[in-house]
Amino acid sequence: MDTRDFTRELAARKGISEQTAYRYINTVMDTNRLILADGKEIEIGSFGKFTVVTEMNGSKSVVFRAAKSLNRAIGGGE
Repeated sequence: MDTRDFTRELAARKGISEQTAYRYINTVMDTNRLILADGKEIEIGSFGKFTVVTEMNGSKSVVFRAAKSLNRAIGGGE
């Protein structure tokens, strides 16, 4: 699923325009980007946690760890 498909899905599920859905998605992603750039983690209840980690060579990357409830929802167990 790409951004366009995701936008359409959100719009249909929430009964909003695709333009509004796109703005919501961009707002959430921009906010996440800024928080992670500050080195903070983001934990979203039943979804999971995004954490910034520093590699041995000093580079940084984002790691996502799915919540148990998300793993169960997709059939991945715990």
